[in-house]
Amino acid sequence: MKRPSASYSNALVSSWATGRGWDHFTGDGQTPAPADHDITALAPERPDRPPKAAAMTETPLLSARAGGTLTLTFNRPAKLNAFNFEIAEGLIDALRAAEHDAGVRAIVLRGNGRAFSAGQDLEVFERLAASGERIDIADHLRRTYNLVAALVRRIEKPVIASLNGIAAGVGLSVALACDLRVAAEDAELTLGFSKIGLIPDGGASFMLPLLAGLGRALELAWTSEKIGAQEALRIGLVNRVVPAADLEAATQTYAAQFARISPAAVAVTKRAFNRALLPNFERWLDEEANLQQAAADGGDVMEGIRAFVEKRKPAYAQ
Repeated sequence: MKRPSASYSNALVSSWATGRGWDHFTGDGQTPAPADHDITALAPERPDRPPKAAAMTETPLLSARAGGTLTLTFNRPAKLNAFNFEIAEGLIDALRAAEHDAGVRAIVLRGNGRAFSAGQDLEVFERLAASGERIDIADHLRRTYNLVAALVRRIEKPVIASLNGIAAGVGLSVALACDLRVAAEDAELTLGFSKIGLIPDGGASFMLPLLAGLGRALELAWTSEKIGAQEALRIGLVNRVVPAADLEAATQTYAAQFARISPAAVAVTKRAFNRALLPNFERWLDEEANLQQAAADGGDVMEGIRAFVEKRKPAYAQ
């Protein structure tokens, strides 16, 4: 397995400890996935894990149980819950544990504060863009969001995204990988990848056209249009919209119903739908990572990030 460069690893360490979020961006690194696409095995090398001394004082992922519902809360409210390595790693570990816990009948993903998630923490990419170094996105995807998306689809229990505020970039990708989505009426959804020359990743290039249809998906991916909850409901990206003040209670009630439904029926139904519509999803995640790396290597990404840092419009080469 090819390791990212030392400077890339060091930048990731700094990013995960102190980075910023951005509701118009997400992206991520490079390493071949195992031939059998085994999503249960994280790579043994973790160069992007922050040292203990740099660990955040807050708990980045909160976990709570109520009856048969497990609620996992992204907890970086000051950063609009921008994803860092601790959130990704915590989510992978929690999903793996829930998969084998018979007491968990449904899983809710939510964000603390004013957002579901603003997407990938951008700090590392700012640093690499400033240095001119190659951004190794595919490896990071394979270590983090590809595993999250594959686990969400593999767990034969309902996984529900509870969307408040902004769901952007890979934050939206995670929500789209879920089985069901409940949105607050003031929620906003945007991909944002195209703003810095990237493609939707974390499974979004598969799930978005599956849910919204090819034409609307291309429009959203190319333009990075920000849409509201009612438009998301109209095109099939969310299942229901509720008043913002009622989101938490409504989502918990929605999730609790699955404790009263045959767990075998729930499990085999999800398995059947996955086999019918997503039989090659994990293989596509690997290909998506390769395409994202090709986009990152094309040159527009560096200009897009520099433009974001400098607060100007990007000047892409013709």
